[in-house]
Order: sequence, then structure tokens, then C-alpha cells
Amino acid sequence: MRTVAAWWLRAVKDPLARARQTLRREPYDTSTPEGRSQERDRRAAWTTLTTVAARVLEVVLALLTIPLTIGYLGKEHYGLWMVLSSLLTWANLADLGLLRGLQNHLSDAYGRDDEAAAGRSMATAFFALSLLALVLGAAGAVALWTVPWASVLRISDPSLERELLPALGATGAVFLLQFPLKIGRQAYAAYQRGHVANVFAAVGSVASFAALIAAMQLRLGLPWLILATGGVTALVALGNLLWLTRDLPFLLPKPSRIARDTLQSLLQVSAPMLVFELAALLINEVQLFIIARDRGVGEVTDYSVYLKVMSIPLFLVNSLDAPYAPMYREALARGDRAWLRQAFYRIARSKLALSLALGLVLVATGDAMAGALSNQNVRFGPAVWALGGVVMVAGCWNGGYNNLFMAVERLWTLVLVVLGNAAVTVVLTLVLTRDHGIRGVLVASGAYSLLLSSWLLPALGRDVLRAPDADETPTPDATASVPSASAPDGGG
Repeated sequence: MRTVAAWWLRAVKDPLARARQTLRREPYDTSTPEGRSQERDRRAAWTTLTTVAARVLEVVLALLTIPLTIGYLGKEHYGLWMVLSSLLTWANLADLGLLRGLQNHLSDAYGRDDEAAAGRSMATAFFALSLLALVLGAAGAVALWTVPWASVLRISDPSLERELLPALGATGAVFLLQFPLKIGRQAYAAYQRGHVANVFAAVGSVASFAALIAAMQLRLGLPWLILATGGVTALVALGNLLWLTRDLPFLLPKPSRIARDTLQSLLQVSAPMLVFELAALLINEVQLFIIARDRGVGEVTDYSVYLKVMSIPLFLVNSLDAPYAPMYREALARGDRAWLRQAFYRIARSKLALSLALGLVLVATGDAMAGALSNQNVRFGPAVWALGGVVMVAGCWNGGYNNLFMAVERLWTLVLVVLGNAAVTVVLTLVLTRDHGIRGVLVASGAYSLLLSSWLLPALGRDVLRAPDADETPTPDATASVPSASAPDGGG
């Protein structure tokens, strides 16, 4: 027990100590492997810090927005807005995985210091997404006037029905306006400047909240509220892209930089990424449907509250390695394989330690958090929170390998793993939900990750994380915090 406690303390203290050392404004000298390692850690620390700050601001503003909007619009109109917003979860798949492919291409170009290749990737992705937005807009316009949306959404209130089509049109317009502008955030991530994108995200949250208040003061209806909040967010995204191209002018999307071979290369990455994202999304949606069918819609509400609470520790844990995903690709392009291996295992160990600690916090405070977030007397019990903690630990462990496999573009391998996860999860959810409720859903959610992919992914990625060759000297700052074995404690 003392050994476990010592390991946990070391795993938690290492990233904190590293953050204190690297959280400074001045960049490190990147002409040496040691300097590149320190600079990656510096940028990751700033990105993580600003990610958490921007997310906290977003949550606070959302908590302020909900009662204001419900009081202004009424419960039914607000519910319609939430339904339309949920449709965008699926609409985001319309990028066909191009955004993730762009991030990999830009990270690779950054690692090779190839500004021309980066410019071609940026321009090709931007205009491909713009063309796709036009196609989606035309299809959406046809659907807007041909689909009986009131029947589909089961709306019978005349006042709500009058605003339905304008609200749908406003939602689609805002989505399509923002669609090609998302490349700015991907480019910032690839060039390891995620903290800048996070600042713009925070500005967007504040601007959207201000636009909502202004629209309410003008007594505007739901469609105008959607246009006001979404339009301001699109303007901030445009500002984000313009700021990016001011600092990195070679990333300015110009038609002359469009390249067919670059598009083909992007699509080779985007196709498996689309399947991966679709499979992951289907798992969540199918589980909600099964719960509604077997246990009733009331339990869907309870499970949604449970997921909302679980999203807090998951966000905190995943914030540790999210900035490093594009860095893995850049490091491979530069030949810094020793850094990649050491950083990956260091972060994996820290994620495990943090997820274990947060799992214990959930056991102690989960019901109180669920009650506070839902404003209802919702109780799941320590056993359910403990089970969720186990699922979280397994998911965080596997998530690190997901990022690694995406960076090195072992995408079809990852797709096969996630499709297996989807099949097993859905079957077990069907079998267990009726008799065991949320406990059964959690067992179904974690069984594949815990029993199979938690060791399969490390085995499949062992060659990527192999020990460095004799002529590949590890960077001094990373060596101190890496276990001497070829895998982290508890690794595969």
C-alpha cells in the first residue's frame, strides 16, 4: 500500500513540478532535443491551463444562461433550442474527418519545417470544407421545406410551430457559417499554440452571452437568439483565423495553394476518422435508446445527469494529454522518438493517478454533485460511482493510445478496435439494462475497454514506443520522470 501511495504521489507531483518549471512567457531554444522537449512542455502547460480556464468560464456562463433563457423563452421554446442544438452533434460529422486529417498534416509539416506543405494543406482543407458547406446548405434548404418537421419533432403548439422553420434555418445558417472556420483551432493545435485558440474560445463565450442578453433586451424571438449567439461565435472564429494567419502568413488559405494530391492525402486520413467518430457517437446514442426502451425515459434523465457529473473528471484528466496529441506527430517528423516514448509514458502515468484520485472523489461526492447539477434529489449510491470510476480509469488509459494511434495514423487499426467496442457495448447493454439499469449500462460501457483494449492497444503500439536506439539519446528533463521499464506501471 505504501508503494502504491508513493507511486501515486510521484505521478501527481511530476506534472505539477514540470508545469511550474515551464509555465513562463519566454520560449526555450528549440535547436536542441532538450530545448524542443522543454518548449513542448511549456506550450502544453499553457494550453492545459487556458483550456481549463476557458471551460470553467463556459460552464459558468451556461449556468447563468439556462435560467435566463428559460424565463425569457419558456420551457417549450427553450426545449426546442436544445433539440436543434443536439442535431448539430451529428452535423459535426459532416466534415468527413477532414479536420483531424488537417491537424495531422500540419503537425507533420511543422516537424519538417515545411511551410509550403502546410500552406497547401490549409488551403485545400479550407476550400474543401467551404464547398462542402455549400452542398450541405443546398441539401438543408431542400429538407427545410420538404420534411414535415413539426411531425418529426412532435410539435403541436401553434406558437412553437410558427417559429420552428425559422429556428431550423437559423441553426443551419450558423452551423454552415462556422463550418470552414474551424480550421483555425486545428492549426493552432498543430503548431502547439492551443492557448491562443483557448483565449479566442473564452472571448467567444463572453461575446455569445452578451449577444444573448442584447437579443433579450430587444425582445427578439428564438430564431434571432440563435442567429445572434451563433453569429457572434462565427465572427470570433473568423478573428481567430485572421489572427493565426497574421502570425503564420503561410497558413493563409489561398486558391492558388489548393493541391489535388493534398486533398487525396487528407481524405486517406479523414475516411477512417469519420468511421471512428461515428462509431463512438453511436455507442452513446444507442445506449440512451436502449435505456428508454427497457427502463423508461425517466431513467434516461437520471443517466444524463450521471454523465454530466462524469464529464467533469473526464475533462480534467483528458486535458493532461490533449495538447500532446499533435506533438507526437511533430516529434516523429523530427526524429525525436525518445521524447515521444518518454512523454507518452509520463503522461499515461499522470492520467492514471489523477483518474484514480477523481474516482475516489466521485464515490464520496457524486450524489451531491448530481443533486446540485440537476436541482433534483438524484441518488446513485457509492457502488455506482465506484463502477463509473473504474470505467473512467480504463477509458483514460485507452484514450492516450487513441491519441497516439491517430498521430501515427494507424487509423484503421483504431477503427477496428472501436467497432469491436461498439458491438460488445451495444450487445451487453441490451442484455444487462433491463435487469440492472444504470449499473448494467456501466458494466457494458467498460467491459471491452477494461478486459480487451486496455492490453490490446499497448501491444499494437509497442513498436511505436520502442526503447530508443543507442544513438538516440533521451532528453535529460524527460528521463528523470520516466520508469526504467519499457512500459509504465501497469502497462501492456
